[in-house]
Amino acid sequence: MALNNRQLQAVELLVNTNMLKQDIAAAVGVSGTTMSTWLKKPEFQEAIKAEMNRAFQPLAYKARRRLEGLIDSENEQVALAASKDALDRAGYSASQKIESTITNKEITIEITD
Repeated sequence: MALNNRQLQAVELLVNTNMLKQDIAAAVGVSGTTMSTWLKKPEFQEAIKAEMNRAFQPLAYKARRRLEGLIDSENEQVALAASKDALDRAGYSASQKIESTITNKEITIEITD
């Protein structure tokens, strides 16, 4: 079910302003109860997620450029932290440490990050 104009306006206000939910309800001409009902609906929640993604896309580009600059920092700690963060966000995780102990009849393997 598609959202109506009031719901779309409420989504935009929820994501892009600091307004309280009760104030948003009043701004779009509905009661607080109606607003609460909308917030529970999956299609309303999906619209909020979509608006969040749309709103944050320019910030993501800016953050990526900033992170790229930090990788080239003269401060080794800053450069290392930025590199680790960039790799983590790209889906590359640090190598895991594997320790094993062998006794008479028992083998113990411990894997840690």
